Order: sequence, then structure tokens, then C-alpha cells
Amino acid sequence: MKISVFVYRFLKKEPSYIHEDTLLNSTMNEVAITFYPMGVPPVVLTCEVAKTISQKTKGLMYRSSLPKEKGMLFPFWFSWYRIFWMKNVSIPLDIIFINKEFKVVSIIEAPADVGIFNKKYWACGFGKYVVECNKGFCKNHRISLGTNIIFK
Repeated sequence: MKISVFVYRFLKKEPSYIHEDTLLNSTMNEVAITFYPMGVPPVVLTCEVAKTISQKTKGLMYRSSLPKEKGMLFPFWFSWYRIFWMKNVSIPLDIIFINKEFKVVSIIEAPADVGIFNKKYWACGFGKYVVECNKGFCKNHRISLGTNIIFK
């Protein structure tokens, strides 16, 4: 897989990676994430970057919609079992957990907030990055566990 992704990137002359520290230390407010699912063309998701604790806490709360092919990226300083909840989120989401090797380690389909009992969603592995996007994004684009990603 790594060789084919490298060859694909080389032939398409794609831009290089954004270094992971750049996401947390820069003034970047948006980043393009390219997913490389097996057997299908790559897909790009444009994400807002939640860098501060208050941005990460608020996330996609109080939004009534999320444009197609848009999402929110939550970068963290270290890998850990990440927990997300859907309090005050009226949009059903796919929550994608990504490890430090830039591979998808967990995908959760989370329904919109249903009221007083806010369910918490755990990663099934260490996550350094978390992406929230519209529910169905992963199924529609065949993104699964082990899918490679890059930030641009």
C-alpha cells in the first residue's frame, strides 16, 4: 500500500505533507485532508482546525448544518484514547480517529444530540487527530480502518 500511494503521489505531483506541529503552532484555520481508501480515488475533505481548548470543547456545537465535503479537525499533542460527545450537536456525524502514523484507527457514526443523555464515543485505538464530518462520508467514499491520510 505504501508503495502504491507513493507512486500515485509522485505521478500526480501532489504537495508535500504539512508537518504535524504546524497544525497546532500556526495560524492556519483550515486544512485539506486527503484520504487514500483502497481501490478508489483519493478524496479531499476541507476542515476547520480546532487548536485551542475552547475550540475543541465547542467543536460543532450549535450548528444547524455542515456543508458537504467539510468538517472539523481536532489535532492533539500526543496519542491517546480519545473521547468525544455530541452535546448540542444537531448534525449526525462520522467521527474519524487517526493515529500518529496518519492511519484511520476508528470510525464512529454518531447521531445528532438526543437530549439529556449525551452519549460518549471512544476511539478503538490511540488517536492523535480526530475528524468530524457529515454522517455517511466514510461509507460513501469507502474510508475504512487503515486508510492513509495526509494534510495539505
